[in-house]
Amino acid sequence: MKYKNPVAKLLKYGNCSDFQAWPDYVCEVNLKSEHIPELIRMATDETLNRADPDSSKVWAPLHAWRALGLLQAEEAIEPLMALFHVLEDDEWSAEELPIVYQMIGTKSIPALGRYLKDSSHETFSRVIAAHSLERIGNTYPESKEKCQNILEEQLKCFEDNDPELNALLISFLVDLQTLPALPTMKKAFDSGNVDLRVGGDFEDIEIDLGVRKSRSTP
Repeated sequence: MKYKNPVAKLLKYGNCSDFQAWPDYVCEVNLKSEHIPELIRMATDETLNRADPDSSKVWAPLHAWRALGLLQAEEAIEPLMALFHVLEDDEWSAEELPIVYQMIGTKSIPALGRYLKDSSHETFSRVIAAHSLERIGNTYPESKEKCQNILEEQLKCFEDNDPELNALLISFLVDLQTLPALPTMKKAFDSGNVDLRVGGDFEDIEIDLGVRKSRSTP
């Protein structure tokens, strides 16, 4: 695919590891809302996402999705979700896409909730959606309860969920300080379908939420 300036400048912007913080693409590259469609195309460009790891082009999609976050591009909510499974097991997408959705804001919640609920998606992909909801809930107080409810509703399916997904849903609920979800968490732990390597057992969760001071078992 061909790109026009200023978006094309991201093809040579370089390795994201070389930046201590996200560049201000809006000012430095002069990106505006009118460039959102082309940025979406770049972020989801399979050729770029699978480019030579040593090339500068392989970093262009990351620069593009960062720019979309800075522009709070609601148009990117659905398209970027394709990357959840396209870039499965990719550490950059797992770390940064939740930040992008956090920056886009509360309009992302319905789509993220639908994605999380869809069991046809792989566990890793659904975790990105859940993490995005946690970040949104912790950033926008008015949306916190809504994000908590979506995460707890998915946890209620603990018998069908992957144990790692259950553990991470619990971790995100703890990050949101969701005390009302404790009974659901206990049921999940009692079922034996929670990966204890992620956040420990139920007593650890109680300690994290401040309802227990210390362990009563080893």
